[in-house]
Amino acid sequence: MRAAAGLVGARSLRTTLSVLVSAALGCAPTVNVLGVYFPPWLLSAVAGLVVAYATLWWLGRRTSTRSLAQSGLLFCSLTVVVGLLIWWGLFSSF
Repeated sequence: MRAAAGLVGARSLRTTLSVLVSAALGCAPTVNVLGVYFPPWLLSAVAGLVVAYATLWWLGRRTSTRSLAQSGLLFCSLTVVVGLLIWWGLFSSF
């Protein structure tokens, strides 16, 4: 019973430390879109989804690549790659 109480104390200490470190580092960077602030990674993820869907739609219209367009793995990986490239190109300070 005593070990469980120690675990709860360590967990609350970790939570408190993570909140304090996050507060000390400042707020997350945001992008203003029509008066609403969004994190850049969210905009990149949405743009990645749109581009991946458009690409797979285009591939699905061609008879030679129709089976490739039906691959779920291709959709997921294309979404991640395009989203990361958009974030890297537009929002990172390289």
